[in-house]
Amino acid sequence: MERIGDLYDAYANEQANFPDSAYFYNTIPKTYGDAVEYAASMPEIKIEDKNISKLKHILTDYHESLGILTQKTKDNISKLHEGVVLAGQQATIFGGTGIIGNKISAIVNVSEMSKEKGKFLVPVFLINTHDSIQPEITTIHLPNYQSSVSKAIHLPDAIDGVIAKTITSTNYAWLEESLSVIKNIFSEFKSTINKDKLKLFLEKTEHVLTFLRETYRSSSDLGEWMTLIWGIQTNIINDWGVVFFPTSHPEIRKLTSEGYAPFLQSRSNYIQEFNRATEKIEKLGLTPTTAKKKSDYAPFFYECPNDHYRIKLSCSENNGILHFQGKCPIDKVDYSFSVNKDNIDLSDHVKNLYPRLDTNQALLQTIIPTYIRISGPGEINYNAQVIPAVQKIGFKFPLYVKYTRMLYNTPWIEKFSKDPSLEPFSILTPEFFGILGSLAKARRKSEIPELKEFSKKLGDYINVRRLAIKKVKSKPTDLIERFKSWQFGMYDDRHQWQEVSWPWFVMAIVTGLNDSISSYRRHYSPETPVGGISFINSML
Repeated sequence: MERIGDLYDAYANEQANFPDSAYFYNTIPKTYGDAVEYAASMPEIKIEDKNISKLKHILTDYHESLGILTQKTKDNISKLHEGVVLAGQQATIFGGTGIIGNKISAIVNVSEMSKEKGKFLVPVFLINTHDSIQPEITTIHLPNYQSSVSKAIHLPDAIDGVIAKTITSTNYAWLEESLSVIKNIFSEFKSTINKDKLKLFLEKTEHVLTFLRETYRSSSDLGEWMTLIWGIQTNIINDWGVVFFPTSHPEIRKLTSEGYAPFLQSRSNYIQEFNRATEKIEKLGLTPTTAKKKSDYAPFFYECPNDHYRIKLSCSENNGILHFQGKCPIDKVDYSFSVNKDNIDLSDHVKNLYPRLDTNQALLQTIIPTYIRISGPGEINYNAQVIPAVQKIGFKFPLYVKYTRMLYNTPWIEKFSKDPSLEPFSILTPEFFGILGSLAKARRKSEIPELKEFSKKLGDYINVRRLAIKKVKSKPTDLIERFKSWQFGMYDDRHQWQEVSWPWFVMAIVTGLNDSISSYRRHYSPETPVGGISFINSML
């Protein structure tokens, strides 16, 4: 084990004891049903009526302006005060990777489960555009038929460090050029498609390309583009009523600004507890995700009004006055302001303030009562340091529930997996499909012991082959390296999974837009174990 998330996994799967789990996570559920039951027993998270009322108006107008305000979505917005199951992702060109469909499917199923427990949780998905521009926001990677090295599409002229909400969707020349690249890439995979399915494959490809084009042209910025891509799939095509939450909306940021007060009033307590959690992780022999907080910690970033660069501030305290300062590296301007610790008033600065990673969920808790947060391994690791510290200063935090890692099938993977040289590494074997069939049967019949057994078998089967092929080093053009890239997303040393390596539409070109996100959703049930690894047998 390297990270505390590994211990979270082992405990959830009943493979290890975790005496400090309550300190780091409050509780770690074993199944999604367990998570819903725990949420139903949590103390009520009360939001001021004026705040929740204003938020409902903001979100209703937002969804209506984008054309994704279905009746079910409208009904769910009206129920936000009852409770929320939340997930989120930073906005990325072309809608991001398959991980987003996985997270959304998980929150929708948890929401459905919560109805049966008498405590309805609205499915809410954050579209984060308050992050600074970085390569994972402005780049997508596509599988390469000729090589294991991905083919990347980049957004030009994006300045690292500038807030992502500034990215507009008006570069139509870049869009058409990029769509042409995508079309050519998938044309290279045509040779792997059976002749009787080739026309269908080409039609699905054109459908996805048209969808990407029209959502881009119907949006004004990166956040709206991403919201349309996922909002149409979830609410128009599937009528799931997902509520999309634009984190950079100026009125929403005003509503959440009061959430900074506990961080400022109890800054030393927060820093102390964050560092204590960090030390406890180290004593477990594990590596913390981030370093300890320093004494000059500030709970927000400052947006440079001239160039929108996200400035990291330092904080000093003198006789109850908190003084913040920072310098923009682009225009070289120094910014500073002061706040009375006993009378926090950020109204003059709120339009320029953005939450940090560790303060974001706490601020959300002041306007939406979140009981469950669906998270990936990164969030699970990092929040073990955040949760104890945030609760120390008075916030009620949600239950963190890890989604299941997903792999999927494509015609090009299936065709080449039959090559004898790939026998030790291919997961597409009769034994594998036998486990997959037994798992589906157990899920269908709600056979809990069998579901746990075959979920573990499936994950172990995949992991053995994933770790084996990870050790292989060959020429990028060799079949084994291409298979390693296509099936596991290992186009470089940092990427290990399809769902976080390839754009969401790679699988959608196989399943079609109508069934792409639903393919993830079929995995989750009340009996589904938390975390783990699973597989979508997507076919044309």
